[in-house]
Amino acid sequence: MRTVVVVQARMGSTRLPGKVLELIGDRPLVLWTVAAAQAVEGVERVIVAISTQADDDPLAALLAAHGVQVHRGSVHDVLARVWEAAEPLAPDIVVRATADNPFMDPTVVERQLRRCVEGGFDYVGTAGWPLGIAAEAARASALAEAYAEAREPAEREHVMPFLYARPERYRIGSAPPDGLVPEARFTVDTAADLAFARQIAARLGPVSTCTLGQLGAILNAEPALAQINREVRQKSWQEVEQR
Repeated sequence: MRTVVVVQARMGSTRLPGKVLELIGDRPLVLWTVAAAQAVEGVERVIVAISTQADDDPLAALLAAHGVQVHRGSVHDVLARVWEAAEPLAPDIVVRATADNPFMDPTVVERQLRRCVEGGFDYVGTAGWPLGIAAEAARASALAEAYAEAREPAEREHVMPFLYARPERYRIGSAPPDGLVPEARFTVDTAADLAFARQIAARLGPVSTCTLGQLGAILNAEPALAQINREVRQKSWQEVEQR
């Protein structure tokens, strides 16, 4: 099965503009996500899908300087941006990741991919995992249908809801953890999230990627860290942000 990871990224986040270029440890946030995606076993290509807006030009320049493939597309229609990045590569499976997740765990994504392929699912999501750890895996054929048929703004902006909101049409699966996971959010959506991520990165040291086990060990040693961004409310997929 040919697997492609599309990392969606954009400078224009409403809650934390420019967050994808904010430094976390020794590098910008987006490069953490790219490194995690590249470390997923079985992935053939990683491409970052950004908008054609001029404010994304610095992001495009950074990615090009690090040899990362870039696709530029609609600022508002993120589903189109992701699919049009993946489709020319003729994938069987498309993994959608977001550049606000610096600590995405490659082993978790591998587990999701195995579940998608071996279970014959059209979509495997993030259920059971802390925010920012997992990705979303979809059959390319199903994602192509979403691209052609989705009409609701939230379905176009959040990419995958067209699939998981239709369990009567698509086979929806999950790959939940076997045991307890840290009660923390590892995504970066606000200034508090960024402060938390920087504290985590400082404790990880010079690594290219990390696992949920490593993150859990840090929080077990210093439980107070999780309080930094505990009060942040995560937006639902029905709330359109146009990231």
